[in-house]
Amino acid sequence: MSAPFMPIPVILNPAARSTKAAALEEALRALSPAPELHLTKGPGDATVIAENLADAGHELVVSAGGDGTMNEVLQGLCRANARRKPGEKHTALGVLPLGTMNVFSVELKLPGKDISECWRRITTGTRSEVDLWMANDHYFVQLGGVGLDAQIVQETSWEAKKKFGPLSYVMSAVNVLLRPPPTLSVQIDGRAPLLGTVVLLGNGKHYGGPFPLFRDASNTDGKLDLIIFRGLGGMEFLQLLRGMLLDGYQACEYLDYVQAEQFTVTSDAGDAPVELDGELASHLSGPVAFRRAPFQLGVVA
Repeated sequence: MSAPFMPIPVILNPAARSTKAAALEEALRALSPAPELHLTKGPGDATVIAENLADAGHELVVSAGGDGTMNEVLQGLCRANARRKPGEKHTALGVLPLGTMNVFSVELKLPGKDISECWRRITTGTRSEVDLWMANDHYFVQLGGVGLDAQIVQETSWEAKKKFGPLSYVMSAVNVLLRPPPTLSVQIDGRAPLLGTVVLLGNGKHYGGPFPLFRDASNTDGKLDLIIFRGLGGMEFLQLLRGMLLDGYQACEYLDYVQAEQFTVTSDAGDAPVELDGELASHLSGPVAFRRAPFQLGVVA
């Protein structure tokens, strides 16, 4: 006799699109096979729920929301997985992209916001392993940023994202660009510090949506790709676009593109905002050390 089917737990952040929360919940409950739905009530809930589910022995936990919800779920799964003994199977992550920005789902080549097709992929797909990263003690899997883009995330309110969607980040960027940026120093073992105003980090090719900003990145090569803006003028952005769309970032005059296994970012202002997987990591301060986690992340897609 075959074992009974165990419903796959799905953690839903109803606030990801509050005006459609009821419809989203109904759509998730209508999926086949039916998921085991867990609703969050506030910040941090997804982390606690995910950690408890992983500790209870679930082999797969699915995040339903945006990249922020995904990263909260990731923290819980990784805390539980970090306690596993060598050889014990880790809990894997699945993603239903329902938020404003869904960069990790793009990297996984999930079919947009077609919930039914995404669910079919999750329930029938294969498990793979991708590199997992840490900024001090915070896990992230897709992208990060220090300086400008983190400041933009910091100043983009939930209300603005709800009203304007991705355009809300552009509106915040206009305000941030009017202020002088701090100087950041990227310290990589074996080379002189790289100075700049913005540091963008990619574990995969995509950043900020469907844009393949990190042309050479791979989430299985054991390295993070870094783009460091030396200044903060129009030429940096033009060279960024050219590098992304045309001939790459080799020998750039206004940008540094490097790959590294570990490095530290400091700011002459003492602290600089940091975002990880599109969400502000407000608890990080002072020098931020980036390194590979001691284990990989299992994903199902």
